[in-house]
This record gives sequence, structure tokens and C-alpha cells, in this order.
Amino acid sequence: MNYIYNPLEDQVKKLYQHLSTIVPEEIDMIDIAAKLDIWLHFEDLSSKAIEHSGVYSMFIDRRLSPQQQWQDFGHELCHALMHSGNQLNLPLEFVMYQESKARNFALHFCIPTFMLERLDLPPIKKEAIEVISKTFNVELNFAKVRLEQWLQQQDSFLFFEKIVEATPLYELEQSSNEVIYLGSDVDDLPAPPEMIEDS
Repeated sequence: MNYIYNPLEDQVKKLYQHLSTIVPEEIDMIDIAAKLDIWLHFEDLSSKAIEHSGVYSMFIDRRLSPQQQWQDFGHELCHALMHSGNQLNLPLEFVMYQESKARNFALHFCIPTFMLERLDLPPIKKEAIEVISKTFNVELNFAKVRLEQWLQQQDSFLFFEKIVEATPLYELEQSSNEVIYLGSDVDDLPAPPEMIEDS
């Protein structure tokens, strides 16, 4: 299968390449924050990212487990890199939209597709989830959601490939109403509706 990354998967891969991080063992949130010029603080408060005068700071709740801290880092990194504005001043619907985007980004950032696809995952789903959880230092449920998302993405890609294979390609010439079919034997194709005579 020649899997094609979706835009977010591609964006995350490029970000990790920029950070010179290509294997899970190299992932380190303190190093990532330093390379991105984000001041990282561990405090007894809910995780959040803020920007003041062009300086980004991220507060990670130190009361959380290391897995939850890493997941929060991915979530807050999305806000720092892609969102602007104080959520206290934004409409609720827009805040919900940003939060949804940040949750999805965290899944992809904490468990990047280009690293995930290199793993030799066991065929039993529960065991695969455990491998992903341990490899990327995330909670089991986070790993489960990401695995299911990745498998669904693969299924969608395969489904799209099959549709493209089964669908005859055609184009309509600008100068006429003649339909020209490409990539298929014309004799096997049904006539376009306007060419079928009424009986």
C-alpha cells in the first residue's frame, strides 16, 4: 500500500524533521520546547499555553503522570503553534473548535504516523495498544484512540484506492459534448445517458 499522509500527518512529520527527531527514543518534551523557543514550566496548575509579546510559555501540570504531561504538552503545543487569541475572549463555539483541533493534533504529535508505521505491532489489538503506549510514553486509552484512528485512516485510503481503480476515468472535451473515456475499454462502458435512444 502506498499510503499518502493527510495534511496533519505531513505537517507533524515535517515538524519532527525540523527538530531532528526521527525515532521515538529521541522524543523529549523539554528538548522540543527549547528548540521551538517555548518556555516550559511545571506547576501545580492546569496545563496551558500562553503568548505574551511574542514569547511563548507553556505550563504543564506537574501533578499529572509523565504520560499525561506528554499528552498535555502535545495539546498545548497545538495552541502555541496554530491558534491565536485569548480563549477567555473567544466565542464558545470557536473555543470548542480549537480544543477539538488540539486534541487531534496531540494524538498525531505524541504518536507520529511516520514513527508509528515503522513499529512491528503485534496482530492482537490489545497487545498493539500496549506497545504503542510504552513506545510513545502515553496512556493506554490515548494509544487505543490513536491506533483506531490510524487503522481507520488506512482503511479509508484503501477504500479510496479501490474506488479509483473501479471507476472509469473520463473527461468532457470543451469543444463538443463528446465524452472520451480514459483507462478503460470503451466497448465495456455504458453509453452516456444522452446517447441512449428512447424505445
